[in-house]
Amino acid sequence: MLKHEIRRITSDISKRLPVLPALVTWVRLLGVPAILLVIYRSHNMKLLFWIILVCSISDYLDGWVARRLKQTSYPGKVMDFIADKLFLSIALFSLSFSLGAIDTVSASILAGYHLLMLLALSVISWSILVPVVTITTGERLAVLFSYLLLIVSSGKLAFPDKHIFISLHWPLTVIALLSALAGLLSYLRLLKRLLSRILE
Repeated sequence: MLKHEIRRITSDISKRLPVLPALVTWVRLLGVPAILLVIYRSHNMKLLFWIILVCSISDYLDGWVARRLKQTSYPGKVMDFIADKLFLSIALFSLSFSLGAIDTVSASILAGYHLLMLLALSVISWSILVPVVTITTGERLAVLFSYLLLIVSSGKLAFPDKHIFISLHWPLTVIALLSALAGLLSYLRLLKRLLSRILE
């Protein structure tokens, strides 16, 4: 059963990466150096807010474009996962340690979660020689609330007179941390199911 699943994934990987959804995913990959340049060079907080907002929207948009054009692919899913993890980790660390927009402990826990998931799936992929990406409901929530926290935190810096960003910041921090815990638990449940299938 598991070997059949690995063969199916390998067959999906051999398909070409759809161009338009991949370009939308690249927005997040290019967003990483963009936010670093803004934070460490220009210090333009409004530009930082718009970069984070556009990158956050691109996370939803690449999947929507792929489904709309009927161009969903496993390589696209892998690329989307990597882009999310890299962008979220670097943005969380940067907004926390360089700008103080997010509590350092909260940002470290969230970024640690995203890096841990990227590392774990990379190790699994390397061990079976096939890129593996599985998105659980908990993972979706962790990504969604991490993006929302980044938007609100950068909005707080860019628009200090807008109280909505300040009032949403603490509740979103708590929800993002809880969603990261839910993501971790969902992956542990998945790992337990996979191990029981292998050991049967």
